Amino acid sequence: MLCCFQMKHNTLLLLKLLEFMYFLGIAVYVFLGLLTSGATQQCLDIDECNTDGVCGKRGICQNLIGSYWCECPAGFTNFGKNQNKCVELNCDQYETQPGQTLPGFDSFLSLLRNNCLVLNNSTLSGPTRPLPTGDVLLTLLVNTTDVLQLDLQSNGHRSSSEVTKLLKTIEISIRLIAPLLTENVTRIETNHTDVEILVRRDKTPPKGPVSLTNENTQLDTTWETVIGDYQNYQGFAFVVLLSYKNLDSLKDTTSRQNLQLMSSALTVSVSNSNTTNLPQLINLTFNHLQSSDVDPTCVYWSDENGPGVWSELGCTSVMSNSNQTVCSCSHLSTFALLKGIHQKKGTGQLSLVMWGGVFVALTCVVLSLITTLWCRFVSRKRRGGNRLKQDVQLHRK
Repeated sequence: MLCCFQMKHNTLLLLKLLEFMYFLGIAVYVFLGLLTSGATQQCLDIDECNTDGVCGKRGICQNLIGSYWCECPAGFTNFGKNQNKCVELNCDQYETQPGQTLPGFDSFLSLLRNNCLVLNNSTLSGPTRPLPTGDVLLTLLVNTTDVLQLDLQSNGHRSSSEVTKLLKTIEISIRLIAPLLTENVTRIETNHTDVEILVRRDKTPPKGPVSLTNENTQLDTTWETVIGDYQNYQGFAFVVLLSYKNLDSLKDTTSRQNLQLMSSALTVSVSNSNTTNLPQLINLTFNHLQSSDVDPTCVYWSDENGPGVWSELGCTSVMSNSNQTVCSCSHLSTFALLKGIHQKKGTGQLSLVMWGGVFVALTCVVLSLITTLWCRFVSRKRRGGNRLKQDVQLHRK
C-alpha cells in the first residue's frame, strides 16, 4: 500500500504545477504504502510483514517496495497467489492404489497429485511437464464423472462403498481445482453433469447472500457460511454446486429398502473445511424428476457408520409441492430427495402395532386357559371333598 502526503502549503502553486505537468503529458501516480517526510518528498515504505498472520501460520512474509509476497514452506501453498495465506496441502489423498481406485480415475488422480506436489513445493522425481490449468482439470473431472455415470446406467447401481468412494473423490478433487480457476464464475454442463463454481478473491472476507442455480437445483447460502472462521480466511473463497443428472438409480445396498430418488443428486462444497455443523442453515431447492403428490424426504449420503446410506439427520423439508421441494440442512454433503422412507416407517410402525396386538391376544388366551384349568381343578377338588363326607356319613350309619 503506497500513500503519499503532499506537505506543500501553497495551494495555488500546487495547482499550477499540476496544470503544467498535465499539459506536458506527464502521468502522476499515487502509490499506496509510501509516506512523505516533511517537504523533502522523501517516501518511506510501510512494511506489511509486520501485520500478524498476513501470510498464514507457516508462511514467510517478504517485504517489497510498495508490496509484499508470501513464501510457503514445503507442504504448504497459496495456489500461486503470492499475497494469499499459505495453507497446508495433503497430496497423499490423491495417490492411487491398484484395485482401490474407481474405473477411469487413475490417470486423473495421478495428474492431480502431480499438481499438488508442485503447488506445495515438494520435489518430483523426473522431468515435470507444464501444469494444467484449473479449467482443464475441471473439464477432465466432469468428463471422468460422465463416463462413470454411463457405466452406472448400463450396469446398474454399484455397491454403497463404491458410491462413497466416488463422492469422496469428487470432493477432494474440487477442493484442489477451485482455487486454481481464473474466472470468478465457471460453469460446465454436459448430458450427465452440471457444475458451477463461484470464486471470490478479496483482501477482506466477502459477506452477504450467495446463490447458485442449475437446471434441476438451486443452492442458497451466505459467504459467512462459505468462509467459516474469518481468522482462517485465505484470501479467496469458493462455493461449488455439482449436479449428477444420471444417478437417479443411486441406492444404498445395505438398507434392503426399495427407495427411489425423486430428484437429481447433488454435491455442495465450499472453501470452509469445517462443514459438519454449520452456523447457518443452507437451503436447497430441488425440482422433482416427475410430478408427484407424495411428500419426499430430504436426505444426504452418510458414510459415518458404514459403507454409505441415505440419512435424514440434519436435513428437513421446509416446503414441498408436486413439482418442487425446499430442504434446509445444517451440514454439507451430497443431497437428494428420496421417496419411500416415510412409507417404510409407517409400515414398520404398523407391524409393531400388529405384533403388539398378537402378543396381547396370545397372553389373554394363555391366561384364559390357565384360569379355566384352575377353575376345573378347584371344582373337582370340591366335589371330591363332598363325596368323601357323604361316604363317611353312610359308614357311620
